[in-house]
Amino acid sequence: MKPSIKYWIFLAVVYLVVFGVIFASIEGAWLNLNGDEQLILAKLFGKLLPFPLLGAVSLCLILGFMISQLFHYYIIPILKLGESTQLISAANPEHRVQIKKGAREIHYLTGIINESADAFANLQRNVNEQIAEAQAKLNEERTRLAALMSEMPHGVLVCNTDGQILLYNQQTQQLFDVDQTDENQLHGILGLGRSLFSILDRDPIVHALELLHKGFESGQVKPVSSFMMTLHTGVCLRVNMAPVFLEQNETKSISGFVLTLEDMTKQIEADSRRDALIQTLTDDLQGTLHEIRSSITTILNQPRLDYEQLTKYRKTIDHASQSLQEKIEQARVNYARHLHDLSKTEDVLAANLLAVIKKNIFERSGIKVNIQAAEGLWMKLDSYSMVQAISHLSGLLKGREQTPELLITLTNNEQGKVELAIIWPEQDVDLALLQEWKSMPLLADNQGKMLTFRDVIQQMGGTIKTLSYLEQFCSGILLTFPPIDEAEHLAMQVSLEHRPVSYEFDLFNRSDWQELGQTPLDKLTYVVFDTETTGLNPSDGDEIIQLGAIRIVNGQLLHHESIDQLVDPLRHVPASSVAIHGIDPALLPGQPTIDKVLPHFHNFAENSVLVAHNAAFDMRFLQLQEEKTGIKFDNPVLDTLLLSSIVHPHQDSHALEGLAERLNVTIVGRHTALGDAIVTAEVLLKMIPLLKACGIHTLEDAINAAAKSPFAKVSY
Repeated sequence: MKPSIKYWIFLAVVYLVVFGVIFASIEGAWLNLNGDEQLILAKLFGKLLPFPLLGAVSLCLILGFMISQLFHYYIIPILKLGESTQLISAANPEHRVQIKKGAREIHYLTGIINESADAFANLQRNVNEQIAEAQAKLNEERTRLAALMSEMPHGVLVCNTDGQILLYNQQTQQLFDVDQTDENQLHGILGLGRSLFSILDRDPIVHALELLHKGFESGQVKPVSSFMMTLHTGVCLRVNMAPVFLEQNETKSISGFVLTLEDMTKQIEADSRRDALIQTLTDDLQGTLHEIRSSITTILNQPRLDYEQLTKYRKTIDHASQSLQEKIEQARVNYARHLHDLSKTEDVLAANLLAVIKKNIFERSGIKVNIQAAEGLWMKLDSYSMVQAISHLSGLLKGREQTPELLITLTNNEQGKVELAIIWPEQDVDLALLQEWKSMPLLADNQGKMLTFRDVIQQMGGTIKTLSYLEQFCSGILLTFPPIDEAEHLAMQVSLEHRPVSYEFDLFNRSDWQELGQTPLDKLTYVVFDTETTGLNPSDGDEIIQLGAIRIVNGQLLHHESIDQLVDPLRHVPASSVAIHGIDPALLPGQPTIDKVLPHFHNFAENSVLVAHNAAFDMRFLQLQEEKTGIKFDNPVLDTLLLSSIVHPHQDSHALEGLAERLNVTIVGRHTALGDAIVTAEVLLKMIPLLKACGIHTLEDAINAAAKSPFAKVSY
């Protein structure tokens, strides 16, 4: 109940008591008189009555003033003092009580509370330091896990037995990274706590899990199941499933499983090209050999052919053999390209590769090497084979030609290809040495066949050219490689830099969730969102121009699971609106329209509690789109504005800025959709302990409490 209501109720009760006592006293005195005395008093009543009434009114005014002062200087400051004290102990230890109006005793108490808060903050800092020290090893293990998962060449998914995702790495995220605003590609979204079956077919996963259980029950120590599956994007995956065990009370059981996802698309395509190559080569060879065989048979069977006929058959044999040679050479090139597709190449920075080559050559042969690499140049090749081959060449040059110095450069040519030049200045080397070097066995392939350096270069899609100006001598060699796929290279850089491995292993223990309404607030999955709009009147045609959202799982804010999407409103954006959110209207044309964005947001918010500040405003925009898009948001909704009025009913402001200031949340990107969503999410996380202190523990408790807020009646 608001203090103002309490004030008037208290004042009314005091007035009733005062007037009740007065009238009861008069009534008692009147009844104590005899008849003659009552007659005499009745005659004097008109003269006596104004004075008691005047005294009663004066008394009421005095009491009203005293009660008002009591509320302003004692009761209201005490209520604010209580809220601030609770805020310090539950959410923001750095907050300090500030009472502008209050009696001397209240200010004295405020000073004591602030001193206690300082001591509490110091104590909490000491405790946090001890906790941080105690968790150092755990954090180190988590960092190792993150590094290991990020550096793995394949995608990794860890799930509990219900199929909820507990861990995934960057490689997995790339496999399922599609344009969710494309209405033809609306599928499940990868995220912690989400269902695996929204992104992968359920039947093969369940079947493989059953095989794991059967294998474990039959005594297999490490049961493993493997299968192939195809994503809706056409990507072919080889999936390996291994169990995660849980030991309790000396009983071992399967509590989850690990999936490794290997993209087999390129290999399958390469195998298909190889099979097509063999089939085409066989068909071509059959026709060509038939021509040769037919011509030779005719010549042998008719030894007295005239000169013209004999010449004709000889030309047929010559043309057919020449065609046969060309087809075999083409087949050899295509097969080298096939081997290149299957080779284990890697992305290497040119400067790093040359530094390794320089160090390796100097240690092996003592040759001085000068290196030059274009800044920021990347290559995709087998770096081990390159280092070994070039180091072996330096050994030959040192041993036979006494070469004292090499110059190695890496640059891009005009066609965008990468050129690696190895030059021995002011020295001519016999071409026979280079031919010997190119033909020497370097390494073995998968079938055990020895490959020369020429073969390895061809597998990597490269070519070798000698730099010569004399017939039998040369001054260097030039290796040319195809350019790297820039998009693939950038994705690789991001994964190495941030190592975004996401995991929430507490979900292992949530196989038997209670009903959503009875779930504790700190165990719920939230999607906190915000919108920027063309105006403040959704019912009058204003539209969404930006949607931002972020997920919270088990009290963890997942910054890498977010939405930040501009929306084309297909209408004019007023200058008054631009002044608030600062979004340039010129950026909006060409962006997805709301009917393309809402399906993605609906998938993103699946099985989550929606949260917003002043949620009635944002939800009204979503509800008005329901008829147009067919997308209905029936998620439970929490409003941090309403919750603030519950935990801080006596504070002056419940705006997002004031709430963030009280809870010590830094505001970044105010009046941008994602920026406001992040601030609201951090406010919610700090508000949960305050809600618990008010007896609000579950989602049902929070919804019921919010419904009683005086702000709950605001509509748009």
